[in-house]
Amino acid sequence: MDQKDVASEKTEWAKMQGSLPQPIDPAATGLVWREFCAQFQWYDHAATRNRRAYQILKFLALGAGAAVTVLAALGAPAPITASFGAAIVVIESGQQIGQFHPNWINYRTSAETMRQHGFFYAAGVAPYNDPHTRCDRLAQVMRKTITAESGTWADTVRKTIRNGEQ
Repeated sequence: MDQKDVASEKTEWAKMQGSLPQPIDPAATGLVWREFCAQFQWYDHAATRNRRAYQILKFLALGAGAAVTVLAALGAPAPITASFGAAIVVIESGQQIGQFHPNWINYRTSAETMRQHGFFYAAGVAPYNDPHTRCDRLAQVMRKTITAESGTWADTVRKTIRNGEQ
């Protein structure tokens, strides 16, 4: 494979980010497949949104923490230094309320599980190689993934409420 082929292959994969390939068999693109793709895209986008929110808030908290240290070393007025300290509390509180880190992990796990099954389905390989059962199998995977993620989300919310972090 020459460099042009490698570059072309990388470009094709980049185009697929956030989507799934179309099944080889046109008859396999029915309602279940379309809903599966929609659910995959939702989880993929939700994971990306939560990752970005988590990383931005963490970066801001670290920056504010570093600023407190520098301001204190420079002998800055107490209200300025205290304001950066308060900003850390607000930023970390927003991260806890939004649960961005656990949501990122949970949504990414669901998206990647669905991506794996989506590729197998599109390629028509086991366990999706039987045209009579493939849609049922895909629907079962979708239901199982969504149910598992919903249960994880509910557990996270219950723990947050139980710990008084409403």
